[in-house]
Amino acid sequence: MLSALSIIFFVISGCFPKTNTNTITPYYTVSDDFANYCWFETGSYWVFQNDSTLLSDTIKIIDVLDSKRFHNQGEAFNYQAIELYTNVNTFNITKHEITAGTYDANLDKMNSLLRIYKNDGTYHLAFLPQYPMGEEINLGDQIGTYTNIEIIDIFNLNNLTYNAVYHTRVKVSINNTVEYNYWIAKNHGLIKATIKIDDQTSSISSKSDHLIGKD
Repeated sequence: MLSALSIIFFVISGCFPKTNTNTITPYYTVSDDFANYCWFETGSYWVFQNDSTLLSDTIKIIDVLDSKRFHNQGEAFNYQAIELYTNVNTFNITKHEITAGTYDANLDKMNSLLRIYKNDGTYHLAFLPQYPMGEEINLGDQIGTYTNIEIIDIFNLNNLTYNAVYHTRVKVSINNTVEYNYWIAKNHGLIKATIKIDDQTSSISSKSDHLIGKD
């Protein structure tokens, strides 16, 4: 359902950094605040539904890979990448990926990003919370324009209540004008996603979940 966005890492800001004492090369890691929104351990799962057909399926995390990557374009640095692999599901989602970037963050900022991969290997941006609310950030023609729309204190969805929910949006034009909207909840991750192509909108939403937070 959800199409891919190509993301060039160096245009995306990073997370609260920690310097690796074993090398002069900086090492940037995912902050605990960001992890509370996106990082869940093996055995975690969501039950999502197609909001049009009401057909549902389970998206389960079957493996988590925590790795250090090296970026050598311009100033060299190491950065943390967390890959959350999922089971086969009707929504064609195969992996959530969290990556840390290069910019120092204030204590109240979350400077990492979340991408969601499909089974064809393509991926799209869903969560990049460090930017000011309401500010459209042009990340290039292929990536699109990213906006943090709002933080919702209390959000009701499918008879469930979530707190501190980010509503984000990406607009991209490739033949058609496409708009993606995402709702990411603290301690619950992605709970709702919509895609609008021209005047046609489709969506999926979480009906329930069982999530194991980062240790």
